[in-house]
Amino acid sequence: MPPDIPTHVSLVGSRLFAWHNSRQLKLICRLPASEPYIVTDQDKSTSVQEEFEELRESLKTLQLATLDSDSQPLASYAPYVRLEGKYYLFLSELAKHTVNLITNGSVGLLLIESEESCRNLFARRRIVLRGEARRIERDSALFTLVIAEFERQFGGIIKVIEPLQDFHLFEVNPVSGRFVRGFAEAFEMSGPGLDVIEHIGADKL
Repeated sequence: MPPDIPTHVSLVGSRLFAWHNSRQLKLICRLPASEPYIVTDQDKSTSVQEEFEELRESLKTLQLATLDSDSQPLASYAPYVRLEGKYYLFLSELAKHTVNLITNGSVGLLLIESEESCRNLFARRRIVLRGEARRIERDSALFTLVIAEFERQFGGIIKVIEPLQDFHLFEVNPVSGRFVRGFAEAFEMSGPGLDVIEHIGADKL
């Protein structure tokens, strides 16, 4: 008989196991970890959807991937606010990523848990998004609404930079995304605002 082919892997503490459906096949390896992680009843009761939403709401900055006029990639970061499924960035023209977004609205976003709070550095939880960015005019009602939310979340610094004319407000509409929970645990994001997640089978990873 042909050998069983692993359908997925799971991480338990620092040990990585291979499984065929519900049957454990073997221990693949032990991964280095600063501290052992013990699965608790609370972990088991926390749904993937709740974990996804908790990660998204816990972060105040995200990482950006933009393209310049020669299609050369640039990695950077920015504070953000999220309203009705859209991500908003308030950026200065002095930053290269702002110039890139003005000329090319295609953007990648990465929201990733901190190194300090992750269970394993090889499997940090993260939300990966692809979106389209557009500038919001200063005299629009939306600009006023979003800037007020920036001030609520980030405090007085917004009153200092908001009048500066080199700052631009961008709205990023996410068109696709994935939530990666850990080893072989990836979930497709869909629905309005990409708020619904669905597990991705091993054949689609």
